[in-house]
Amino acid sequence: MHSALLLGTGLLLAGLLSFTVAIAIVVSLMSRVIRTGYSGESFWKNVAIMIVITLVMAAAHLLEIGLWAAAFQASSQISTFETAFYFSAQNYTTLGYGDIVLSDRWRLLGPLEAINGLLLFGLSTAVMFAALSRLVSGRLHS
Repeated sequence: MHSALLLGTGLLLAGLLSFTVAIAIVVSLMSRVIRTGYSGESFWKNVAIMIVITLVMAAAHLLEIGLWAAAFQASSQISTFETAFYFSAQNYTTLGYGDIVLSDRWRLLGPLEAINGLLLFGLSTAVMFAALSRLVSGRLHS
């Protein structure tokens, strides 16, 4: 159990670090948009901005899933990366089909990844909401 807890904690920290890079990209994008004086009047530009932000957040989530999948494969729990990625995606999204089960020694990794996924989905939702709020606010003020 201690091995799984240590590995899971390390993955949570590494994942948070990589996810903050994605958030920094979104903040940079929104800062650039705001500094150019964009007031949010263009429907299609708003759509484009939100698509880019959503894609950055989705890529960050996929990176997280891949990070956990690599750990599952490295711990010799799952033989192929494709299967590990599938299993990781189930845990991260809390879907949990249960068709793949880790050994007793490593089974704590599943719930730890679910915690990671829940927290980061909430964080990405907050980032997207903040960007959308800024666009709506700008549109209402112009």
